Amino acid sequence: MAGEETIAALLAIWDEGQSSSHWPALLPVLRQLVDQFQQNADDDTRAEIAMRITDLLRETDPDLHRKLIQMRRTIRAGEAHNRFSTRGMPSGAELSAVWQEIRTREASIYGESITTGDISGTGIAIGQGAQATVHRRHRIERTGPSHRCQRIGQGAQATVHQHFYEPRFTRYTDISCPRRAQVNSRVTVTVALTMQPQPESVALQAIEVFEGKVRVRIDAPGFEPLSPLEQTIIVERDDDSAPVVFHLKARETGPHEIAIQFWQRGNLIATVVAPIEVLEVEPVFAPALIPKTPVSPRMADVTPPDLTLVVFRDPAGRMQFTLHRDNVTLCYAEQTLRHPPDALLNALFDELHLLQRGTDSANRRRGSLLLTAEQVERRIRNLGYKLWDDLIPPELKLYYDRERHQWQSAIAAGQRWSLLVQSNEPDIPWELVRPYSGGRDRWEEDFWCQTFHFARWLLKRPDSLESVVPLPRLRLRTLAAIVPTCYPELKAVPEEHKLLRDLIARYRLTDRSPQRATEPAVIALLETGGFDWLHVITHGDFFAQSQSALHSSAIGLDDNQWLASSAIADPRIRSALRNHRPAIILNACHVGREQPSLSGAAGWVTQFVGSGAGIMIAPLWSVNDEFALRFSEVFYTALLNPDRPATVAEAMWQARNAIRQPDDPTWLAYSLFAHPNARVEVEVQPSQA
Repeated sequence: MAGEETIAALLAIWDEGQSSSHWPALLPVLRQLVDQFQQNADDDTRAEIAMRITDLLRETDPDLHRKLIQMRRTIRAGEAHNRFSTRGMPSGAELSAVWQEIRTREASIYGESITTGDISGTGIAIGQGAQATVHRRHRIERTGPSHRCQRIGQGAQATVHQHFYEPRFTRYTDISCPRRAQVNSRVTVTVALTMQPQPESVALQAIEVFEGKVRVRIDAPGFEPLSPLEQTIIVERDDDSAPVVFHLKARETGPHEIAIQFWQRGNLIATVVAPIEVLEVEPVFAPALIPKTPVSPRMADVTPPDLTLVVFRDPAGRMQFTLHRDNVTLCYAEQTLRHPPDALLNALFDELHLLQRGTDSANRRRGSLLLTAEQVERRIRNLGYKLWDDLIPPELKLYYDRERHQWQSAIAAGQRWSLLVQSNEPDIPWELVRPYSGGRDRWEEDFWCQTFHFARWLLKRPDSLESVVPLPRLRLRTLAAIVPTCYPELKAVPEEHKLLRDLIARYRLTDRSPQRATEPAVIALLETGGFDWLHVITHGDFFAQSQSALHSSAIGLDDNQWLASSAIADPRIRSALRNHRPAIILNACHVGREQPSLSGAAGWVTQFVGSGAGIMIAPLWSVNDEFALRFSEVFYTALLNPDRPATVAEAMWQARNAIRQPDDPTWLAYSLFAHPNARVEVEVQPSQA
């Protein structure tokens, strides 16, 4: 419905427009806009033209604009109008026929004396010099058709949008989706954004959006698409959006999930996950129950990542990969994992732990000599190749091969691209993927976390349908440091603690740190919240599935006690995390790893990020104590640089690079869960002391 409702409403009120005093000036511009709409097959371009028509009438003739909005609602409600032969929305063929009739009649009245209006540039010129300016966001937005694999910048047109102010508008998700479906039957999902809440919506959530286009994408492993997987919703300041309709065919029985993504200005601003069960027999219709979806109203403000890879894995192990840039889907691919990745990932982390000590699983058994630095580095590279081989589908590998010159050229020019991997699983270390090609034109790249300013994000907790989005801006007004003093073997901890105290003093932050890092004190801190930043420096430990089905890892506290990741399941802690959206830095071994539990992964990442943390950094395996200190020093220096503050992903990249050693994988251990272009906001300028 890319603007067809607006064109139909305009043609329905065309005769009424002739009584307007503005009509002589409006006529040539409207005629050219409708001509362009009829001649263009691209949905995004047609939607843009429809928005221009609406803006033109709003700015030039408010009375005619009100009639347009009312007629659009009449058509949407399925009511009849004497201009068209059918009730509700006329067909495309009838729209073309009615427009041709109007155009022929106008030519007989005015002849060919109608001057073509100027709609180029940043405004729409009307008549002799009068101008109605279309207010839109000031940015270059890539639009165009979506293909399975599309070259960056190819088949897409750049449209310049200007604005003088940028109001936001509250809209409500209006979604219809069944809870059950029969195999090989058609499943229909409708999505709209409305001005008022619709009680019948299965997912009713208020979100703040800018006027203009919101791209809606469906990811549905186990379903065959019968309609485009991406469609555009138009947000207008004074009307509901037209609904977009997706048709899918259920291919396999069993439990499934359909992910409904909302994109604006190149950022994924919300994801709604609808559970659906596919049965052998015809079910009684029941709408899917979808919880509220928290959305950051500022998400569209932040510069989008250069590349966003969305990975959606369903309960049956099917994985969908969708690569995005700005508002274009560059590549789409599917694959099914033959075996759960748990065994591979546990073996990978164990191997990295051994390599840090100069050996590996093969040599340890024979009691051989320690590996050389070159041997350790080679084995680390091979682990990255293994992830590329086993996880990345062939179509995405081909696309990557074809387009990698784009980001490699940027690196050569000193401008590193950002990459955000958003997935509904926390356990795959995407930052360790190391792309290569062994074909005729052999090439290899560094790990993704080194090639790009890299970040990950968890779309939702495995035990919940609720999803969260990363924060585009991070506050730093209050800081809490958790630093146990009962581990004298951690020689660098006092120096890292001093680093945090210096930050508190320099930026005059409120210190929320407990006097002693005991379990009661830490739990009380987490339950009450009230901190923007939580930095933990301690020991960490990981539990294999055979050891615990309740939690993945734990951190050491004072009094020789350990706090397990399952503690975050407390509803009071989750509520505080959701309300305050703090940054969480866990500088402790293994705490970034996840282990499957009864309801999915149960580690710190799942509990913190899935419950509302705005950013999280944690290592996946054991880290060198001195390197951990250096990592924190470089990270905070870059993040809070008064002359050029880095984004969180850039600061992470600098910190990794500062501790990179060929014979020690500590530099690869840290995972960043955040929006890569998020920045920190401090309210106080640093003191000179």
